[in-house]
Amino acid sequence: MRYKNNKVQFYLSDKDKHKLDRLAEKSGLTKTAVLTKLIQSCEIKPLPTEELLKIYKELNHIGTNINQIARIANGNRYISGEKVIAINEMMSDIWRKIKSL
Repeated sequence: MRYKNNKVQFYLSDKDKHKLDRLAEKSGLTKTAVLTKLIQSCEIKPLPTEELLKIYKELNHIGTNINQIARIANGNRYISGEKVIAINEMMSDIWRKIKSL
């Protein structure tokens, strides 16, 4: 059952229509969703860039590696100096990537 059953028609200038089209395209939302969010005073965020998606993916891999090392440390109650260095390098990578955002 539709909860949005009120159709609204209105006119926009070419400039405003272009803005609406760009907002919808950048956000990945429909024009209806963009207008609804604007009416509800919600922030409309753009879709993540390809570069940002790559950073998210890399951070996920780094997090997975850190979890694997932590599991070894917790299981053996010992972690080698090499692994500590590896963790520190991964953490440095994370901070570099976050600062580049």
